[in-house]
Amino acid sequence: MIERLASPGHGEIDGLILQALVRKLVAKNVLSPDDVRDLLFDAATRLDLVGDEQTPQAARIMVEEDLVPVFLGEDSSSQAGRADG
Repeated sequence: MIERLASPGHGEIDGLILQALVRKLVAKNVLSPDDVRDLLFDAATRLDLVGDEQTPQAARIMVEEDLVPVFLGEDSSSQAGRADG
């Protein structure tokens, strides 16, 4: 079963399902937008794109510019005044 889920071609649908799940949990107030940002930041710092984990600054930029708009449907410019934490 795991091999079937991990087979090529499932990445896109997996991502869409994950995005829908996160949005549903936020809509039901199970997760807050800040919870989602924290989870995305944790995952982004562990990404190995250049042979090592991301720096916190690079991970934060990736989260705010690339991931938050996808998972929360928010424009990162609306978060410009948000304190980093």
